Amino acid sequence: MVYSHSKLETYQNCPRKYKLCYLDDLRPEEEGIEAFLGSRFHEAMEELYSELYFRLMSLEEVKACYDSAWKKKFHDKVKIVEQGRTAEDYFRLGLKFIEDYYKHYYPFNQNRILGLEQALEIDLYGDRRYLLRGFADRIDLAPDGLIEIHDYKTASQLPPQMAVEADRQLALYQLGIKQKWPWAEKFRLVWHYVAFDQELYSTRTPEQLDQLRKEIATLIDRIEAEQEFPPQESGLCRWCAYWDYCPLKKHEVALEKLSPSEYGQEEGVVLVNSYVTYWEQKKQAEAELEKLKEALVQYADRYQVDRINGSEYYLTIVRKEIVRFPAKGQAERQKLENILREAGLWPALASLDLNSLEKAILEETLSPEVLEKLKDLISKEKMVTLRASKKAESKDQTKT
Repeated sequence: MVYSHSKLETYQNCPRKYKLCYLDDLRPEEEGIEAFLGSRFHEAMEELYSELYFRLMSLEEVKACYDSAWKKKFHDKVKIVEQGRTAEDYFRLGLKFIEDYYKHYYPFNQNRILGLEQALEIDLYGDRRYLLRGFADRIDLAPDGLIEIHDYKTASQLPPQMAVEADRQLALYQLGIKQKWPWAEKFRLVWHYVAFDQELYSTRTPEQLDQLRKEIATLIDRIEAEQEFPPQESGLCRWCAYWDYCPLKKHEVALEKLSPSEYGQEEGVVLVNSYVTYWEQKKQAEAELEKLKEALVQYADRYQVDRINGSEYYLTIVRKEIVRFPAKGQAERQKLENILREAGLWPALASLDLNSLEKAILEETLSPEVLEKLKDLISKEKMVTLRASKKAESKDQTKT
C-alpha cells in the first residue's frame, strides 16, 4: 500500500477512522467548514502563483477567484461545528486571510518558484517497501540557495515552535524532493499560518531525517499488523464525518432521529438508565457497608469478641496480617526478585509465588539478611474481614 502523511495521521488519531476511510473506502459526503475554507484558500494561492509566470494578479482578482470557487463548490453537507457561526462568517474569514497574505508578500518576487502542488513520491529506503506520496503546496528556490518547502495553514491556533520542529509532513516532503532532485542540498521548511499572518520555520539534520525514516517505517509496520482498528475518542471527534459507522457514536446518531417519547422508550436508553440506577444504589450500599464494618470492628474490640450475633445471622470477625508487594512492571518488583534470586530462594518460591513468599515473611522463615533487604520493598497491613453466616435457628424460633 502507498501511504501519505494524512493516512498516517488519521491512523494515529483514530485507527477505526483509518479503516473506514482507507480500507473500507467509505467516503462520506459531509465536510467540515474549516477543511472547506482551507481548500478554497489553497486553490486561490495556486491560481495566484501559477499566474505569476505571465502576470501579477490584483488582490481583487484573487478574491474573485476565491469567491467563485466558494460559491461553485459549497454544498449542503458542509458541517459547521462552532455554535452560532455561519458559512458567511467563514467565507469572510477566508477573504481576510487572502488580503493579509497578499499585502504581506506583494509583489511575490522574493523567491524563484520550482513547483506548485508538486506531486512527490517518498521511498524511505529505496527498496519500495515503505512508499509514501504527497503534494507540496509550493517549492521555492530562495536567494540564499536554500530549497524552501511551503505549506499554508488556515488553523485557528498558532502552534509552539516545539510542535513545528516535530512536524513530519514537510520533512517527508524534503525526502521526496531530494529523491526527485538529487542536486538539492539545503532545505528550509516554511509554514504560513495565515490566520496570524505569521511564518514558522524549521530545518532538519541528516540524523533527524534518519530517525524520521525509522519512525515512519515502524508506524507502517504497526498499521499493517493491526487487526482490531479500535475507535479512539478525542476532541477531533467533533469534526469527524464517520459517526454513522463509529461504534462509539452511531447509537447517539440513531437517538437524534427519535422523538422525545421514542427516545425514552428506546431499548438501549432503558437499559442504560436501569443499569446506572442500580450502580448508584450499589455505590451507596458499599459506602454504608463500610461504615457498618467499621462500627462492628469497634464493637468487637470494645467487648473483646470475634463473633457478633444478629437475629438470623452472625458475623465472624477475621483478623489477618497481610503483606503488600510491588506490582509487576515496577522497579521495586525487579529489585525484590533479584534479592530472592541472590538468596537462592527463587525455585523454592515457585518463580515468585506471592502466597508462599507472604507466608515465609510472616512466619519469618527467611533469613534475617533477606528480610532486612526486603523491608523497604514491602509493607505489612492488618486486614479485617467479616464473614456472615446464617444461624441454624433464628432468635425468635428458639424462644418458641
